Amino acid sequence: MMFMGGMAVGAWGVSRITASLRRPVAVYAAAEALVGVMGLVFHTVFVAYSDHSQTAVLPALRSAGAATLWQWASAAALIAPQTVLLGATFPLIAVGVLRLDGSRQGQTLGGLYFTNGLGAALGALIATFVLLPSLGMPGSLQVAGWLNLIVAAASLGLSMVLREGHAEPAAAAEPAAPSQSSGRLLPALLAATFLSSAASFAYELGWVRMLNQALGSSLHSFELMLASFIAGLALGGLWVRRVGDRIADLVRYAGFVQVAMGVCAMLSVALLGNAYHWVPYVLQALAKTHAGYVLYNVATAGIAILIMAPAAFFAGMTLPLFTAALLRRGVGERAVGQVYAANTLGAILGVLVAAHVLMPLLGVGMTLLLAGAVDLAIGLALLRALSPGRWAPAVLVASGAGIAVFAGMVHWGMPDPLLQSAGVFRYGKRDLGARKLLFYKDGATASISVVREGGTTVIATNGKPDAGMNAPTRTAGADEITMVMLGALPLAVHPKPDDIAVIGWGSGLSTHTLLGSAMPKRVDTIEIERAVWEGASMFAERNARAYLDLRSHVHFEDAREFFARGQQRYDVIVSEPSNPWVSGVASLFTQEFYRGVKRSLKPGGLLVQWIHSYEISDALLAEMIAALLAEFPDSEIYATNAADLIVLAPLGALHTPRDHLWHSPALANELRHVGLMSPTDLVARRIGGPAVLRTYVRMQGATPHSDFFPTVSLQAPEQRFRGVKADLLQRLATQGLPALGVLDCRTTWPSAAPIQQATDMPLLRARQQAVWAAERFSGSGGGQAHGAGLTRLVDAMRMQQQAGTPLDGDSLLVYAANIANEVLAHVPAADQQPMWDVQAWRKARPALPDGVATLLKLYDATARHDWPEAERAAELILAGRVQPAPSGIKEQVLVLGMLAGAAQDQSDAVRSRESRWGSQVPPGALGELRRFLKAWEDGGEKVCAAR
Repeated sequence: MMFMGGMAVGAWGVSRITASLRRPVAVYAAAEALVGVMGLVFHTVFVAYSDHSQTAVLPALRSAGAATLWQWASAAALIAPQTVLLGATFPLIAVGVLRLDGSRQGQTLGGLYFTNGLGAALGALIATFVLLPSLGMPGSLQVAGWLNLIVAAASLGLSMVLREGHAEPAAAAEPAAPSQSSGRLLPALLAATFLSSAASFAYELGWVRMLNQALGSSLHSFELMLASFIAGLALGGLWVRRVGDRIADLVRYAGFVQVAMGVCAMLSVALLGNAYHWVPYVLQALAKTHAGYVLYNVATAGIAILIMAPAAFFAGMTLPLFTAALLRRGVGERAVGQVYAANTLGAILGVLVAAHVLMPLLGVGMTLLLAGAVDLAIGLALLRALSPGRWAPAVLVASGAGIAVFAGMVHWGMPDPLLQSAGVFRYGKRDLGARKLLFYKDGATASISVVREGGTTVIATNGKPDAGMNAPTRTAGADEITMVMLGALPLAVHPKPDDIAVIGWGSGLSTHTLLGSAMPKRVDTIEIERAVWEGASMFAERNARAYLDLRSHVHFEDAREFFARGQQRYDVIVSEPSNPWVSGVASLFTQEFYRGVKRSLKPGGLLVQWIHSYEISDALLAEMIAALLAEFPDSEIYATNAADLIVLAPLGALHTPRDHLWHSPALANELRHVGLMSPTDLVARRIGGPAVLRTYVRMQGATPHSDFFPTVSLQAPEQRFRGVKADLLQRLATQGLPALGVLDCRTTWPSAAPIQQATDMPLLRARQQAVWAAERFSGSGGGQAHGAGLTRLVDAMRMQQQAGTPLDGDSLLVYAANIANEVLAHVPAADQQPMWDVQAWRKARPALPDGVATLLKLYDATARHDWPEAERAAELILAGRVQPAPSGIKEQVLVLGMLAGAAQDQSDAVRSRESRWGSQVPPGALGELRRFLKAWEDGGEKVCAAR
């Protein structure tokens, strides 16, 4: 709004002095030069301003109102010079070109609007797909600044070549007719420009909102939609360039253009409804590869152009037509700036009214129809009141057509809200099945739906599910344990969580969980979209405290703006926004955001950060974790299910989870419902601490994610499309070799420990299978197998221990190695001992090969944490002093040798063994773990025993 307002001021201001300027192109060059210089220094100025504001000004202000006033006023001052100058540039260059000999108004204005629009469309695409990925925001600003300076130099040279200053201001092409005098025509066309621009930007906002639900609300999709809209405007200008000077009555022509624009905009509602059917076909036809994503973007642009281009084409004709009409009727050069200013002010009005009034009250579809009706009314007013001033047959036909289209769209053309909420961009299907729509609302920033399918209820933003819950009588779903743990973990580890803030309302379950304890005195939830809060009331059975508890307070605003004011400090901040591939959300995963959050925490405070591992790569996840570690170096990470992670980021040391949560009946019921029976169930989900996270970041070569280098916004949409998964951290904890036990003191729980198992939780499922395998081998009990492969391995190994079975040493090696991969890290040594007991094996099998016996000794020593013995056994096998093992087993032995050396605090345990044996053992299934161990050693991290 401030940007557009500044441009309006610049255009209007220059319109008042245009006639007195002798060299408008030279003035244009000066404006471009100033904009270029400001672009070159903007990043430095912004960083200095931001630091000063956050550290000095905002903390000194005593009220939220004063802080908000400072934010708006200072931001306006920061960009006002550039925006005012930018607003002046188009009127200046237009006037300069109009003064050239042989210049024709229609051709000149149409051509300038075309090139201006084409440059804007290309600029948006190049910035998003080329400059930002390669140079970041600072580099992109530098490129833009130098381009401005080049344009300024070229314009100044052109001014000198043309000997500007000798040309006279543009004169009227013909005398003004009495009924169309400039006194009447100027306010009428400025009003038409203002209202038409408001309608056009309401179109754009409505199209983007609806297409977000069909195509996905990513940065790439938004930029492609924006470029499509601007390109349509540019083509409209190109048409005026070709035919404008041949039009006898520009006002009449503009009137019919307005009618056509309104009709096309209304018809676009029906096309938008069909987009939800087209996208599944596109997704089914494309491979989930980089090339497939490129084609998906092409298809996205094609759909956007099909929907937007017709109305945008006519919208692009209006400004050059209105301006040329005013110039032709003798208004003079000031008309260029005045029309441009009115257009810009109308855009501001259109966005504000559409987003904050019409969409929340009437929905996106009706907003588009009303905006179309506004353009229709403008066109009829121009035809009836100005040209020809009567109800001519063509005017009557246009009126009837517009009214018929409006009525037809209201009755037959409105999209199905259930289909809008189906997330077709994600699932690639349009079969609604047995889905039941419980809630749907187009809010100011997004469209929110609540849908029930089977026994699961899901709340979604623009079709993307944000939270799902099963009926209270059913087993809790994966999302539920995540939301409950977001509330439970800070209560379990923080000694005095009096004041808590939650970023994102979601289903309301996290806030509800926090309020299940008497410890919090106040819980502030920050949610940018009110419709989310309204829709989540559908989960009343599970989130009542969030709405009814007097300690609960909700703030409908942007989280970054809320914390930037710094008017409140918290003991705990829980951040659970939407996925970072969603446009705008990635800014809640940057180092700058975490720095602001840290300022909003009290001493000893805690940030609890949700983050997902699905639809994102390890490299990109590592960037977000690197940003968190840069401000919270003592962070620890937990897994809640197969795809969701929680980082505990304290300002200081973390306490071990305590059992007091289960003393509160209301909270205890919530915890037990999702399978959290005791603090042990929380600790069992811990993956690792700061050293694990630092090593993960180092292994990926990640730099902290930053506002100024928005790699997540730029890369995550493609990774979502391709279905990439960042599961390295989970696999480190689930794999059976005790890497995290050696490095990070990850606990091996007693087999009988009361840990509630969960089939959708890899960490617990791995432990469950390992315990079962050990029990099955020893015959001490056991439950149902969760993997047929492991069952066969255990049974085959047991048969090899029986004297009556033929001994197969090679197979026995494979059986033992594969079982070790499952159990070493997850089962206590005493429970594993029957599998690795060499004396028992030799008693049953006196001919047991030495190689097999040494391997069993290695596993037994590893399980008992007898690291010198484990190291000796590994060296024997790697040196070939006993029966050679297959390469896969040798790699396992190499890793166990590395861990044995590290556990004895050998500083080069990994590097030395890689140097000696790495060439003989090429990276295989454990190659990633070897790289992790090397990254650990490279970082000089201490192992568990050395802490």
